[in-house]
Amino acid sequence: MQPKAARNISIEALRLVAVAGIAIFHTFQWTFKAICTGMPEYASLAAFPYSGVLGSINLLGCWANEVFFMISGFFLIPSAVRNLQNGLSTQALARKSFARLKKIVLPTLFYCAACLLVSMYVYPLPEISLHEIGWLTLGIEFIWVYAASVLLVPAIALARQRIGSKRTPFVVALLVLTTFGINGYIAATTNEVAGIVLWRKLMSAVTYLVAFIAAGEMRFVLECHDKASSAQKSKIVLIGLIAATVALELLLSANSQYDALWKLSYKSTSVISFILAAVSVAAAALHQPRHKVPAADKVIASLAAGTLAFYAVQSFTCNVWRPIFDNVIYAMATGIQTGEPHPSGAILLGILMSLCLALALLIMDIVRRAVIDAMVHVYHLVRSSR
Repeated sequence: MQPKAARNISIEALRLVAVAGIAIFHTFQWTFKAICTGMPEYASLAAFPYSGVLGSINLLGCWANEVFFMISGFFLIPSAVRNLQNGLSTQALARKSFARLKKIVLPTLFYCAACLLVSMYVYPLPEISLHEIGWLTLGIEFIWVYAASVLLVPAIALARQRIGSKRTPFVVALLVLTTFGINGYIAATTNEVAGIVLWRKLMSAVTYLVAFIAAGEMRFVLECHDKASSAQKSKIVLIGLIAATVALELLLSANSQYDALWKLSYKSTSVISFILAAVSVAAAALHQPRHKVPAADKVIASLAAGTLAFYAVQSFTCNVWRPIFDNVIYAMATGIQTGEPHPSGAILLGILMSLCLALALLIMDIVRRAVIDAMVHVYHLVRSSR
């Protein structure tokens, strides 16, 4: 049995940053929408520079979604391609994908069952019941699309082999351009008819898969260049893109262009977040830490392993924690209790609450994994003693 490959701690740290991004994004999601639709109660947050900060937070959430898919695509697709080139059969490759699928589906089903039991016997979680399926389908669309992407790895690797290594980058580039062409049309459509909302959800899923495929091809491209030089360039490009993105958001905020702020950052269909995610993954994958701190690395890897658990539980419980967070942010931003609005305090408090929630859920999953590992260990001890 081959030893497991060492984790790239920079990639694991990027996963944690993405978790934080998702948590903060979900906390301010409806507040940002209220600002962009001109709700007068949120006038203090609509002012410059606060609307620009919230616009950047919205993009942060879009970026985080893309990062999760790109990290997996960056490693899984090239690995599958090389396995095929080394003579591994498609059936064996499919079995490896199913083994990975279990690591996604089983923890998700565990939390589905846990939240359902809590809702039935401890505290009623809104919309979590045996009579509704939305919480199990579109409620965790991200996880099911991720599972489907992992399952499609053998097919993607086979397609790349058929197309050829020289033509594949152009095919993938065309796929990305086509996807964002459709996304651009959707973002420009202001009429919220029933069809366009469904199309937005579907295109979010398509964009996730495209990000997954594009990241796999990006790794092949990066391998053709000097690693040290590419690492330095990717960091410079990433810093420049972040600065330009924040400047754009602040410029739109200063000119009260709320409609543009909204359209630039609709979920995963934002081209800005896609480019930022690609450069972030490249920079993290190429980065080589000068000093290793085993204890810190272990903590980062342990917390990052709970990414999907975090996503599932925060989705299942959003109708419990989100109203509380919304009310706290609203009260501070409007000064409804103190008589004086504190928009900056509201944003900082919202970020702090988001990070605390994310950390609590990640630690909860560490405990779950420790308990399961202990149970498996005891089971093997009992079996071996017989």
